[in-house]
This record gives sequence, structure tokens and C-alpha cells, in this order.
Amino acid sequence: AAARRAQAVLDRKQATLDRRVAPRFSVFDYFKERETDLSRAFGGLLDPAGTHGQGDVFLRLFLDEIRLREDFPASDTQGCKVHLEYSVSGGRIDIVLEMPGNQWIGIENKPWAIEQPDQIKNYMRDLRSKTEAAWVLYLSGNGNDPETLPKEGEGRERCLTMPYRSRDRKPPSVENWIRRCGQKCEAERVRWFLKDFLEYVEGNFDLADRPGS
Repeated sequence: AAARRAQAVLDRKQATLDRRVAPRFSVFDYFKERETDLSRAFGGLLDPAGTHGQGDVFLRLFLDEIRLREDFPASDTQGCKVHLEYSVSGGRIDIVLEMPGNQWIGIENKPWAIEQPDQIKNYMRDLRSKTEAAWVLYLSGNGNDPETLPKEGEGRERCLTMPYRSRDRKPPSVENWIRRCGQKCEAERVRWFLKDFLEYVEGNFDLADRPGS
């Protein structure tokens, strides 16, 4: 009886906390395992014209995280166009960053799903048909590199992997990028979104266990 009364008190306190603060609520609870929802979140943050209002801050941090910042002068990033589900002959690339100067970054988001046959190889081929200044970035939920990389001389050196999480906050990782976005963001509303996003990534993806991480 005493245990039931104690539990009832705890339940009432939790209910009051939920009403006033909702500490357990997160918009990412509704994402479940939908890759497209995550890709839309990434694309929205990367878009300099996005409703987050932070201009190219998040994009610049992203380029820095994947060590491509020196390839894109600061004056270029404001003109970046973000495409979701971009159609190419090899399928649909989850996110494509069309940078000024005819430079393209294709982002394949793989939080859970496995690759399709020759997927990354085909994406690199199709982007290179537009420009030699093309990269393909593989967002890896398990921290592994893609299995469908192109051969040397066919763009392999421009295929990069970014795990969702990495040990000791070492770049590159989605986790580290979101954390840095939260530190630089000036809008409180967006900072709360980034906080939820970071907690979602930390709670749903294991630490990457790749060599050197």
C-alpha cells in the first residue's frame, strides 16, 4: 500500500512537470525510422535561405566538419541551392548542394537502410557528368564506409563518410556538427530544435567504431 501511494505521488509530480515543461517531448519522436524526415531536417538546416534565419552559418560549419571549407570561399556559400530527392539516372540522391561555381555535393543519408547496387558509384558518375568539382558524402548510421564506392580515378577520392556519431567528439560526425550549430545559433527557437535533434542522434545511434575514431 505504501509503495502504491509513493508511486501515485511520483505520477502526479511527473504529470505536473509534463504539463508545465514537457521534458520528454521531442518532435523527433515522430520521425521513427523515416529516412526522408531526417533528410528534410538536414536539408533545411543546410539551406542558407532556410527558415532557421541563420544564413549560411550551419552550412559553413558543415563544410568545416567534412573538411571542405577551404574549397568554398565564404562569398560562395550564400548562393547555395539545396535539392531534396534529387533525380539522377542512378536513382534519387537524398540531398544535393548546388554550390556557386558549378560545384556539387551529393549527400546520401543512410541511418538504417542498406545501399542499392552500385549506388554511390552511380551517384558520383552522375554528378561528375555535371562537373569534375563533385563530391559524394555518405551519412552513415553505423559508422561504416559505403560498400559501393567507385574505382580509383572515377571519383573515389571525392567520396567522403560522415558517421552519425564518433568517439571523443572527433570530426567528422553528424553529432558534432549539430552540437556546433547549437553553439553558434542565435535564435532560441532553433536552438531548442537543435537540442532535440542532438538528443535524438545520441539516443538512436551507437558510437562509430571505425579505425582511428
